[in-house]
Amino acid sequence: MKRFIILLSICLALLALAANAQEDFQNAIVVAFDRVPNDAQHPEKNDSYKISMRLGDVIYNCHANGPVTVFNDWTVNKQFPARVSPNGKILEVKNFDGQIINMNIVGKKKPK
Repeated sequence: MKRFIILLSICLALLALAANAQEDFQNAIVVAFDRVPNDAQHPEKNDSYKISMRLGDVIYNCHANGPVTVFNDWTVNKQFPARVSPNGKILEVKNFDGQIINMNIVGKKKPK
């Protein structure tokens, strides 16, 4: 009986750690995904994307920069774990490989 209680306590502790590791990430769905054309006058804007994601009942319009390999598998209707930063200006999205991508929120709206 004592072993069972100890084992149960360990399982509950691991479950609590796993739940805390999620850090409030929720599934977000890609609503729109567009690559911004390259600008010869501003090479720092190369590999820019306009991405709209639905998180809960809000659609976030975002801008993101990154190499093509980061956004290679991103298409409409794909789901990714995401959360809004505490200041409400950045959408943090976990990619398939676990890398966190910070996207600047430029607008948000509730769908009808």
